[in-house]
Amino acid sequence: MPLNLSYEEICTTFDRLISNGTITYQPSKPILVTDNGMIFSFHFVESLKTKPQAEDAPETTKSSMINGVASQPISFGPGSDIANDHPDVCITTVNETHYLVMNKFPVFRPMLLLLTVDSYRRQHEPLELDDLEAGWSAICGLKEEHYVFFNCGLLAGSSREHKHLQVIPAPGRHEGYDEGFKFFLDDPEQREPGFVNFVQRFEELPEKRVKDGQQLLEIYQKLLQQAREVLNLSTNVACPHNFVLTQRWMVVIPRQAKEFHGLTANSAGMMGSIAIWTQEQLDSWKELGPMNVLRGLGLPRGE
Repeated sequence: MPLNLSYEEICTTFDRLISNGTITYQPSKPILVTDNGMIFSFHFVESLKTKPQAEDAPETTKSSMINGVASQPISFGPGSDIANDHPDVCITTVNETHYLVMNKFPVFRPMLLLLTVDSYRRQHEPLELDDLEAGWSAICGLKEEHYVFFNCGLLAGSSREHKHLQVIPAPGRHEGYDEGFKFFLDDPEQREPGFVNFVQRFEELPEKRVKDGQQLLEIYQKLLQQAREVLNLSTNVACPHNFVLTQRWMVVIPRQAKEFHGLTANSAGMMGSIAIWTQEQLDSWKELGPMNVLRGLGLPRGE
């Protein structure tokens, strides 16, 4: 069922968390680059310099000394490495399986996380029925159009181990995007990208729409199996992939590398929306060619 959420209240809370320093956010004008027929939108996000990474010691294992006593940071459960350090960070519970949480390192206003209530579920695990139902509930329940993405494993750009999806404002007239930017799957004027991706457009389903979460799961498992096959992975091996879900389509992108010449991208980046935090990174993207970078992170088409 779609969430009954007040988008205005979410934005108000988001702004309050910015004002008190819990969230670091500064809007910036995106920089558009066209390469091999695909449009790329680069966003400067300085706060990403300090974003924890999954290779770091999990936050739940780090402690600080307060009056000589070791203090454990508060997280979203005993197995979580995501901090829960302000009462307004958690917005609500979705379907009793996921927490809807403010993203503390946002590119856009606002950005949200869907964390599994079971804090021991891990980011390298494939999506399950409850994950997809929670994501669908979120994007169908928010006033402004949003999409959901999932970085499955380190190679796919994940930065935390506690399993989570991200809920992001969609390209369009939303602040933070240039009006000239669309995902390649929503723009018939853009060429098919040079990397392997497996897509299901919902208008091509027999009912022309998604019936329920079980159908989403079946679609996802079909696309994931295609990703496994192209990566030559057996069913008992984790499959690194990027996943994006909108109300119109689902895409799964197999990954072969976390970085290409020092550059990386998550699921949004593979769709052309790329977060950077230095001019040097932007220069490197332009020098190498954004499409070449994505081909190196994913799999070049035809191979």
